[in-house]
Amino acid sequence: MHESTRQVRGAALRDKMVDTAAELFYVNGVRAVGVDEVVRQAGVAKSSLYRWFPRKDDLVLAVLQRRDDDFWAHWDEVAARCTDPREQLDAQLTWIEALATRRHYRGCAFVNTAAEFEDTESQHIRARCLEHEEELRRRLHALTGRLGVADGARLADQLHIAIVGSLVVGGLYPQGGSANALTALAADLVTAASR
Repeated sequence: MHESTRQVRGAALRDKMVDTAAELFYVNGVRAVGVDEVVRQAGVAKSSLYRWFPRKDDLVLAVLQRRDDDFWAHWDEVAARCTDPREQLDAQLTWIEALATRRHYRGCAFVNTAAEFEDTESQHIRARCLEHEEELRRRLHALTGRLGVADGARLADQLHIAIVGSLVVGGLYPQGGSANALTALAADLVTAASR
C-alpha cells in the first residue's frame, strides 16, 4: 500500500511539472524558460525535476506528448460521436476552429516549438512536432477516403494546410482573424472535390 501511494504521488508530481512547463513554454517560448523557472512555478525541488527529466529536452518532449495526447483524445471523442464521415469532418473542423479562435490562443504549440529548435542537436524535438502533423495528415487521409470524393488524398492535403494555417494565424489576431473561416473554407473544398 505504501509503495502504490508513493507511485501515485510521484505521477502526480510529474504531471504538475509537465502542466507547469506546458503553460510556461506556451506563453513565453521554450527557449526563454529555464528549468529554474519551472521548478519555482511548480513549487518542487530541482532534484525532483531532474529525477523525472534529466535534460530540459526530456521535459519539452513530455510537454509535447501531453499536448499530443490531449489533441487526439478530443479528436477520438468526436469520431466516436459521429460515424458519418462528412458529419465527423464537420465536427472535427468545428472544434479545431474554436481552438484556433479562443481567447488567449497563441498559435499551434507544435509549430511554435518546432520554430525554436532548428539546430541539429535538437532535431528530436522537431521530429516529435512533425509526428503530430503527420498523424493529423494520416487521419485526414483516412477520413476523406470515406467521403466518396474523386481525389480524397488531394482533399486531405488541402484540409491539412487549411487546419495548420488556421492554428497558426489564429494566434496572431485578437479574435482569430481568418481562422474563423476554417469551417467555411473546408466546406468549399469538400464541395469542389465532390464535383
